[in-house]
Order: sequence, then structure tokens, then C-alpha cells
Amino acid sequence: MSYQPKHKIRIVTAASLFDGHDASINVMRRVMQASGVEVIHLGHDRSVQEVVDTAIQEDANAVAMTSYQGGHVEYLKYMYDLLREKGCSHIKIFAGGGGATLPEEIKELEAHGITKIYSPDDGRAMGLQGMIDDLIQKSDFATGAHLNGEVNHLQEGDFKSIARCISAAENFSDSIETQSMLQKVRETIAAKALPTPVLGITGTGGAGKSSLVDELVRRFIVDFPDKTIGIISVDPSKRKTGGALLGDRIRMNAIKNERVYMRSMATRQSNLALSKHVQDAVDILKASGFSLIIIETSGIGQSDTEITEHSDVCLYVMTPEYGAATQLEKIDMLDFADIIAINKFDKRGSMDALRDVKKQYQRNHKLFDQDADTMPVYGSIASQFNDPGANSLYKALMQKIVAKTGNKSLETSFMAHDEMSEKIFIIPPSRTRYLSEITENNRAYDKWARSQSNFAQQLFAIHKTIDTIQSQKITDADRLIKELQEVEGKLLLHFDPKNKALLDSWKETKANYQNEYFVFKVRDKEIKIKTHSERLSHSQIPKVAVPKVEAWGEIVQWALQENFPGAFPYTAGIYPFKREGEDPTRMFAGEGAPERTNKRFHYVSKGLPAARLSTAFDSVTLYGNDPHHRPDIYGKVGNSGVNVCCFR
Repeated sequence: MSYQPKHKIRIVTAASLFDGHDASINVMRRVMQASGVEVIHLGHDRSVQEVVDTAIQEDANAVAMTSYQGGHVEYLKYMYDLLREKGCSHIKIFAGGGGATLPEEIKELEAHGITKIYSPDDGRAMGLQGMIDDLIQKSDFATGAHLNGEVNHLQEGDFKSIARCISAAENFSDSIETQSMLQKVRETIAAKALPTPVLGITGTGGAGKSSLVDELVRRFIVDFPDKTIGIISVDPSKRKTGGALLGDRIRMNAIKNERVYMRSMATRQSNLALSKHVQDAVDILKASGFSLIIIETSGIGQSDTEITEHSDVCLYVMTPEYGAATQLEKIDMLDFADIIAINKFDKRGSMDALRDVKKQYQRNHKLFDQDADTMPVYGSIASQFNDPGANSLYKALMQKIVAKTGNKSLETSFMAHDEMSEKIFIIPPSRTRYLSEITENNRAYDKWARSQSNFAQQLFAIHKTIDTIQSQKITDADRLIKELQEVEGKLLLHFDPKNKALLDSWKETKANYQNEYFVFKVRDKEIKIKTHSERLSHSQIPKVAVPKVEAWGEIVQWALQENFPGAFPYTAGIYPFKREGEDPTRMFAGEGAPERTNKRFHYVSKGLPAARLSTAFDSVTLYGNDPHHRPDIYGKVGNSGVNVCCFR
């Protein structure tokens, strides 16, 4: 029986910077979710600053990391120090990295303040569920329980105070302390001359809402350099376990900005797209002075319109794959949405979907006196950089917000053109099957090789039968041989002449590798290479082992699928023999900066007949970052590779 938490626990999970190994953290967070934890998952390659900012904004109980990239000591120490510096040392840190984390390093990190580093020994002793239970038990404390004047710091834009107030509203909504805080929040809102506009974004699951929100936020912070934006993103809770995956931050890249605050919330109730505490969270953000607030709901069905109760402007996000046109008549949000986005506009049937949705919007809103093409329905490809459809959608949204709320400070100067979203292909559509074509070609070749091998085997059998008949005194030998030769002739019609030539020259080819020297010509120059190496015992070891087969089918199969080095299909290499006298000095990976690596290489290869460098770059370079004294980067500079600064 797994541990049952006493409080609602929120844990931030991620794989560390320069680490693409997220299989382990995905397994761990799934077990956490199944144990009733609300998991804010960031994915892989996440810096300490990102993780710490997320933990503070989300008012998390703990952070759980995996790190297999070798810089875990610097990374985790820096995380602990940064949390303590920001007054959030109550947030616990857990980590694991299998055998990549040494026992001495575990002691060092836990002595520094890391709550627990799980080792392979812990896994063997406790099991997977046992480790997660231990993590949950150590993180099982209430957040937002005891407020200490945080409401007085909301207008300062203090993210820690905002997060604690939202936690109080979410976890202790009935307490006198929380009600007093919310009352003060409402008084602050009432005193404002201009209310903060709220944009509600809803749509079906998998429509790309989070990616679209990210694109809208990106354009907003460029469009308004002095304004702030708050985001509330809601994901569904599991009815059976109470856990939730709050994974919208995985798609959010534009939120890494001091002018953007984001809070993920679980619905904590079934069959609803919003948390019952979402209005309190919106009020807290309004009192904090954000210029615009975005609410993103969890994926909804056809009849859910809850978002309209909390927002001034509604955006409904859908995809072209809604089924038959009659399905549009069942979507309730088409009656209430101010603007509709057909995301993933690169999918087949997008233009038809755009036409049908515009007509349905016109019918629902009874706008028959207006042209259907002018309906506020936009195609977008949120996954595409600077998408024209997303640009048009953003401009239309900002204009609608100003029109409905009267907030002239949000009048946009963003330039958008009337272009339609169109997928920019890295691989041309005519070549999208190129990998399939390669595999199909290879399978066809393998099939042909097997058939040629079968024909060769039959020809070999006939050849041997004729030899046997000729060696025996059989009265009807001539007739039998003639009939066999006729069959042989028919088989040769299906047998590739090149394979026949291969069999005819097999003994000569074989002998060439078995003789003392392998002789061949390059530009009329005869080259001789020794075919054997002599060991200390004076044994002659062949450099190329010749197959000891006699049957033609086996010879053809081997030649077509493996063959000698330097011969098609080159499975043994493109050169007949390894070149002698030119063994390079191999210095793999290098160390530190290019100058240091170059000096080291010159020293290692000094006086040798050949000097060749086989190098690799460190993780910092491979992930496109510059070296930095920041500990989560510094710990990986020149580690298992050469560090090269990025070009600008």
C-alpha cells in the first residue's frame, strides 16, 4: 500500500540542464501522479533558474530532478543556494542519477542541504514505489497555511507573495485568515480606475492551447515592453487518484521573463474544465497589477462553457479534425467565443474547416448581413516561428480586448498581414516518405538477394547432379543430362548475369585473399598488400577471413549481403584493407577551451608520423550555450569535450 498524503502536494519535476535523458523522470512523475501528487513537469534540459522560478511561482512543496550529465554537484548546490537566497528554503530538493552520482557526492550534497539523493542501492532496498513514498512523505506539508502579510506585497509584483496567496485560496479557502486576505484583494481591485482584462482560452484536449498561449505571450511582451502578464493554466485532476499532470510549462518558452507570472492549477474535481478556486486566483492577479490575465482551461467537451464566467474575452481553440460539419452545431463555445482559432492549420482539410467554421459562426451569431469571410475565425500553426495566422490572431485578440473592456492602454501597434498560415517544410512534401523509401528499397533488395540465392542453390544442385551422373555408369545418362541442362537454361534466365560472373570468378577471388599478397591496380599501378599478419608464434593470421562454403546459394547470399571489404554492399567497409603506417594519434573529446585542447593535442602527437584529431564538444556547446561562471553551466564547461563559444 503506497503512502497516502495528508495534504495536497505539488512537486516540480525536470531533467537537469544539458541532460536529454528524461525517461527516468517521466517514470518517477507518473508514479507520483498515481500516488495523488500534482506534478508540475518541465521536461528536460532545464536550468536551475528555470526550476527555481517555477517552484516559487507554483508555491511547490518540493523539486524532484534527475541528472545524468555529470554536473549534478554544482547544479544541485546552486539550486539549494538560489532557493535559500530567495527565501524559499522550505522547498525540498530530491534528485537521482543512477550510477552517475558517486556515494561521496551524495554525502557532500546531502550535507549541503539537499533533502535526499536516491542511489541505485536505495532503489534495490526500497523499490520504485518505496522511493516515491519516501519523497512524498518528506514533502507532506501544507502550503498557504499561515499567511504573514503577503497580501501587502501583491502590488509590488512579488511572485512569492502572489503564489502563497493563491495557495491559501486553493487549500484553505474557508479559513478566516484566507477570507480576510481575499476581502483585501477585492478592495484593492475595486479601488482601481481601470480593471485588468481577462482573456479566457479554452478548447479540446490536444488542440495546442498551451503552444498558442506561448505564442500570444511572446507577441505581447514584444508589443508592450513595459507591461506585465499573468497566466493561470488549469489541467484536470485524476478522479481515481487525485493526482494531476500540470504539464503546460513544457510548451511555454516565452514565460521565462520577469514580466510574466504563471500558475498551474489542478481542477481537483471531475468533469469540469476549471478549478473552483480559479476566480480567487484571478482576483489575486488583478490585485497584483498585471496588465493582462490569461486563463487557459483543461481540454473540454462540446458543451463546456464555464470559461465565459471568468473572462472578458473568450478564445476557442480547435483543430481541423472535428469530424463532419454537423459536429460544429454541437459545440456550445461557438455561441460564446469572441474569436476562434483553428490551430494545427497545416493538417489536411484545413481550408475546408476554416470555411465551415466561419459559416457556423455566422449562423450561431445570426450575422447574415455580413460576409462569412469576415467572421473572427483564424487559422494558425502555433508550432511555427512567426506564423502569419498567429500574428493575425494576436492582433484581433488585442483589438477585441480593447473594444470590450475600454482599456486603451492595450491598443496594439503590432504589425500583422493578411497572409494565411502555411506550413514551412524542412523536408518537401514529395520527400516526406524518404525514410520509408529507403527501408522499402532495402527490403526489396533483401528479397531479391534471397531469390538469387535460391536460384544459385538450384543451379548448384543441377551442376552437382550432372557431375554425379557423368561419374557413374548410367545407361540413360545422356538423356538425363540433356534434360537437366534444359532446366539449367531456364533457371539462368532468372539468374542475374553479374551473379553468374561472381560464381565464375569465385575461386580466383578467394585465392587472391589466400595468397601471400593481394594484388590490384590503381591508375595502371600495381599495388601489393600482405594478406596475413604474423604473430609472435609465427602463426599466419589472415587479415580478411574467406568464407569456407562451397554451395553457390551460400556464396551468392554472402556476397550480396556481406561481401569482402571494399566491395558492395560495403558492410565490411569501403576499403579492401586497413591502411598501414598511418595509424592516427586519436585524442577523443579533448578538455577545456579550444586553445588548451590544441596544445594538448600537439603534445600528444609530437614526433609521430601521422597527426589526426578526433574530437567532440562538451554539453554546453552542443546545447548552444556559451560558457559562464553560473554554477549549473560552469560545472559542465570542458567536461568530456571541447568548449567553443557560440558565434554571434
